[in-house]
Amino acid sequence: MIKSLYILDENGILLYSKNYMKKKYDQNILIGFFSSISNFSREALGTIVKNVDLGENNKLILVPISEERILGAAIVSDNDNNALVRLILTNIMQDFIDAFSPDYDPNTIFPDDMERIINNNLKGKTMQSPRIRMLMSWLIAGPLSYFLILLSINVTYFIYDFFRLNRFVTPEQLFDRFMPYLILLSTVNIIILFLLPNLVLGFLAPNWKIAVLNSFIYLVISITLYFYSIAPNFAYIVIGNLPLSLIFSLFFLFLGMRYSSKKFLKD
Repeated sequence: MIKSLYILDENGILLYSKNYMKKKYDQNILIGFFSSISNFSREALGTIVKNVDLGENNKLILVPISEERILGAAIVSDNDNNALVRLILTNIMQDFIDAFSPDYDPNTIFPDDMERIINNNLKGKTMQSPRIRMLMSWLIAGPLSYFLILLSINVTYFIYDFFRLNRFVTPEQLFDRFMPYLILLSTVNIIILFLLPNLVLGFLAPNWKIAVLNSFIYLVISITLYFYSIAPNFAYIVIGNLPLSLIFSLFFLFLGMRYSSKKFLKD
């Protein structure tokens, strides 16, 4: 989430600022800090530093508009995607230029106009509150789990009949032919059961700790539901392949979180 936003000119004069945090900072110190980073990096490195870790779950994103000789700066959450924040800030800066160039007189830059510009650029880039997202994730993943369990059972029966696995009865056939099919069945079951729910849990999670916790809870719920399904022995497929189940779960969870971070600012 954007915690504070600043727009200043190349001389370090503040044109606009907005603080969304309860904690207040000395604006003069911050503006001097932004200008120092911009000027030092431009002179010493030939380019402007784009982001700085500020600690305490904060980082600074800088977007220079060299043609207009102005600089945009935003303090955001550490888990926000840098490219997404930079895109939002760039769009805000472009709208700022369209509205107030070429003079950039702080006396004519009205807060209401800037609020409208900022809100327009944040539209569709923020998610609901963490509680609502948690509720949504379980309203989706909860009912979906039992449907996926039934689907995995039926897919397993289909594969078993399609390949006529009951043909392999000798010890040699069990190891040479039946075991590869058994591994395939286990992998298919795990993918069916954990792909979509973990994508949802990762996509809607407020942070990675809650995402991982929800994933483990879903794993336990799935195993429990298997025991109460029409084929309780299928629970042992997941239990017997628990390391694989965890790997797939965390991988799908990561994909969901990764996609979410590219689309939305975090809280």
